[in-house]
Amino acid sequence: MNFITVKLNALIYIFSFILFVLLFSYVSYKFIINDSLELEKKQNLNNIKTIVNSMNSNLKNITKITNDYSKWDDTYAFMIDGNKDYIHENFREGTNTLELLDASFVIYLNKKNKVLFSKYKEKVLEKNNKDFEKILTNKFITLNSTSTIMKYKSLFMYIVKAEVLKSDFTGSVQGWIYSGKVITNKNINHISKVFESIKLSEYFLSKENYEISSSLLTNIKFNKQLFDEELINTIAFSDVFNRFVFSIITKSDRELINNSEKTIFILDAVTAFFLFIITLVIYKSQKVLINYNKLLEIKVNRRTSQLSKSLRKLQTSNKKLYTLANIDALTNICNRRSYFNKSEILLEKAIKENKTFYVLMIDIDYFKKINDTYGHAIGDKVLIEFCMIINTVISDEVFARIGGEEFCITFFNTEEKKINTISEDIRLACEQASIKINDKKIQFTISLGLSSRAKYTNIDDILCVCDELLYKAKDGGRNRLVRSSPH
Repeated sequence: MNFITVKLNALIYIFSFILFVLLFSYVSYKFIINDSLELEKKQNLNNIKTIVNSMNSNLKNITKITNDYSKWDDTYAFMIDGNKDYIHENFREGTNTLELLDASFVIYLNKKNKVLFSKYKEKVLEKNNKDFEKILTNKFITLNSTSTIMKYKSLFMYIVKAEVLKSDFTGSVQGWIYSGKVITNKNINHISKVFESIKLSEYFLSKENYEISSSLLTNIKFNKQLFDEELINTIAFSDVFNRFVFSIITKSDRELINNSEKTIFILDAVTAFFLFIITLVIYKSQKVLINYNKLLEIKVNRRTSQLSKSLRKLQTSNKKLYTLANIDALTNICNRRSYFNKSEILLEKAIKENKTFYVLMIDIDYFKKINDTYGHAIGDKVLIEFCMIINTVISDEVFARIGGEEFCITFFNTEEKKINTISEDIRLACEQASIKINDKKIQFTISLGLSSRAKYTNIDDILCVCDELLYKAKDGGRNRLVRSSPH
């Protein structure tokens, strides 16, 4: 082997090494980063939906309690005769009516839109109560009832307007009850801990990328801005008249992307190093005797094996990332994101093949009381025990944790009679379960709401029906199943 051939082979090896490293870097970056970007996009959308759904739940809770007060016979009588005993009983000093309403204020108006009584917990509203009441009344005078949001001065708030009727919904409307709760940075920060920061803003979103909605808060628009180190969302909320009210701006670290880039860098560095060693060994082998070729092959195989191990480690890391994105860490069942993905696929299949499709929503009764009484560690054990009970009853149905103590089961192509039996078995098993903690036994019950797909083609709509049925189960005394009416 002459000197010129060795030099030529050396150039070929060097060029091949550089080309392969560049190609490997491009392919690994393309596949890993694209997957990470898609995962980041889905996670971000789910996090935004969590904020919207939590705010919608707050508004729904205020609406429910306000409707209860407005359909109370004592309230109806007060609107007619102005009985001061009603005010004294419900709003005298020391009472906690506003806390029960979860409201910053409450206003009673007769059917001539005259204020009969108002109570404020927010100092700015109390100081400017006349102006506020005038603006509030004029703004929603055309609506008999509504649940929406509005801005007054620098305050953003939930607003609920409800008609005053008898408890049996008879008689004519005698007036309205307005209630509302001021939205602050403090209480929206409690909604979601996945973002580095969440804050209210008056920034008007002139250009949006996406649009989402909930049962009460509709026409919510948002866009996202991607930077090297952080992701910024601007979520714009509008009132019932589709007029912009406020925005929520969230910031979060792009940890997933940054970790993926670090992984790619390490992988490329390891790959380049081993390829360099391999190239160097091959080049050196050109100058040694043919008897050393076998030894060279052993070294090359050893290096290739090490490279394969690195690739397997990367695959293991990707599997761990998938588990983190799709499995609930506490209960080891599907999380909210995984549930929606799987259920949407089954719903499309049910519609296409005209199969049955049911969703069972379950909520652990008085779970907050368990946490407050025994602590969150015991509460977690209750959640784990509950999931173990479910898994002993169901087979291959999609079972997921979609909230703190809220769970859903999707039934595809299953008879309603069998689903009713399974639901009752679950309820009874939970009722009879006893969790022994030290020398104490903890028991719990559940409330269930069951709905078919009926006319709905969207999993969110079915879940909304289930949620309403679940509330009926709780209002009916808990520890029971409420089913949707047949369609």
